[in-house]
This record gives sequence, C-alpha cells and structure tokens, in this order.
Amino acid sequence: MNARYCEYFCAIEESGSISQAAKKLGISQAALSKFLSEQESRMRAVLFVRRSRRMYPTPAGRAVLDASRRILETRRITLRAIARLGAPPAGTLRVACTPYRGTELFSRVYTRFAAEFPRVDLCLEDTYSATQEEKVHDGTVDFALGANCHAAFDDVCNLAVSREEIVLAVPPFHPLASYAGRDADSMVSMPIRAFWDTPFVLPSRRNNIRLVADRLFREEGFSPIIAFESDSSIAVEYMLRRGAGAGFVSRRYAAEMTEMTYFRLDPPCYEVTYLRWRAGRALSDADRFLCGLLLDERSRSQEHSLIQGAQVQEFLRAVSERGRGA
Repeated sequence: MNARYCEYFCAIEESGSISQAAKKLGISQAALSKFLSEQESRMRAVLFVRRSRRMYPTPAGRAVLDASRRILETRRITLRAIARLGAPPAGTLRVACTPYRGTELFSRVYTRFAAEFPRVDLCLEDTYSATQEEKVHDGTVDFALGANCHAAFDDVCNLAVSREEIVLAVPPFHPLASYAGRDADSMVSMPIRAFWDTPFVLPSRRNNIRLVADRLFREEGFSPIIAFESDSSIAVEYMLRRGAGAGFVSRRYAAEMTEMTYFRLDPPCYEVTYLRWRAGRALSDADRFLCGLLLDERSRSQEHSLIQGAQVQEFLRAVSERGRGA
C-alpha cells in the first residue's frame, strides 16, 4: 500500500462514511467509493460494513487500518527527520493542558502538527486550569487549553471553544438512587438541593470539577458534607466507585463507571473549555494550525460540543486548508 491509500482507509474509519471521508480528503465520493471497492476486490475481503448509518471496519479492515497507521506514522517520522537535517528548529510552541485528559488530547495532536511543521517543536506542560491564565500572562506558555474562565488578567485572551455536561453520580444504595438512570441515556434531572444531607467525594479546589461544584453549592445556599477530598483524580474516582459518597463527573464517565447511578442537574450544568493565548500576539500559521488541531480533536468526542464563532472557524479552516493542500 502506498501512503495515499493509507490516508484513504484512515479517513473512512475516522469519518464513518464515504461522503464525509471524501470531503475531508478533497476528492469525489464516487472516486473514494470506487477505490474501496477495488481494494476489497483485490484483497478478497470486506473491509467495512455499514450499521446504523455509519461504516465500521471488519476484522480484515482493522488489520488494514493498523498497517496503514504504522505506514503513515513511519512516513511522518521520516519526513520530520529529513526536514530537520542541517536545519535548526524554527521555534518552540509551549502548550499547557490539564493533566490526564489534556495530555491524552495533546498526544493525538502532536503527530499531526509535526507532519505539517516539522521544524517547530511542541512542548507540553501539565497545568491545572486554575493557573493557566497566569502562565500565559507571564509568558511561561504560549497557549493553554482548560476549563473555566477566571479572567484574572486583561492581557490574556480566553476563547470559549467547547462544553461538556456535568452530571451527579450517586451510589446505588442512596435513597434517591431508585429514581436515577444507570447510564448517560436514561438519566433524569434532579436539583442539587435534594442532596443537601448526602456525603460528597470531591477533588481539590484546583480541579475544574470542584470549581463547578463549589459554584453549585453556593447558588443553592448550603455547605456540602465532604466525606473525601483529594488532589488525585484517580483517588477520587476510586472512592466514588467504592460508594463513599456522591460526586460530580463529566457525562462521558457515566458509560465507564457502571457501579454508580446518575442524575442530570436541574438546571443542566456544563464545564466550558477555553483556549488561551496572550492578547496582541500575532498568530502565525503554526499557531493557527495548532489551535485548529486542538479544536478538531476535541470535536471528535461525542460528549463535547464546539461553541461556534468566527475565531473557532478560522482555526478549523487552518486545518482543513492544509489537509486539502497535502
């Protein structure tokens, strides 16, 4: 397989449809459909099947996708090494992301960025959202991606880019658990005031979820009973799973933490993610492409919805235009 064919296979899997993959690749739907038919005939195997209006790889398709990704990654590494031979780095972009989820996002962005800007180094710094604005203000980092806007510095741009719903997880033996849903699709709404006498498991005040929780408690006018509190997200998750109390989690965790029952908050509560940079910064092509990649990867999560706006669209265009020119 040549690299272009590998890109075709990966685009079909990522997009879930021939039409969307063709649009992403900048070719006609008919051409991509013909390509897939020819490859399946040549390999004597069905590579994708359609279920619920989405295309999924078969076992043979997964084998082809694994090989395709290895080929594309090898190409990226090779091109990056060649581009840097005899040439010093063109600069470094320092990005602050929250631990765990931010780091996971950055890892997906890194290889895509390096393929387009091989001479620009990317440096990641794990930073809780509560201190991100300060790091952008003092020049420690160039960009930051995290939740909750503190607006502590006039010289820091805080662009709201996406939001994710926060839900309340309660142990299955809680008196109200019989009214709760067991997953994200069956949750009912409940005001947080109904849990005024419930012990809570909470992260530290540096954590995004805790900032949201404290605001909710203030608005409802009561102080929670805190059964457990920790800087460690892993420890908080463990204690929730053990039934030590109720806690706030992102909606996507409702599918993973099956030991709990879940309520939507009434009114609904959302964690907003902000992209941050220094006001007055003249954004380079590399800057816009990096920001666009962060937003593009974030949009791939079903739980996150992008907050549309002119600046968000500009960043996403920086990615799509380079994709068409590749």
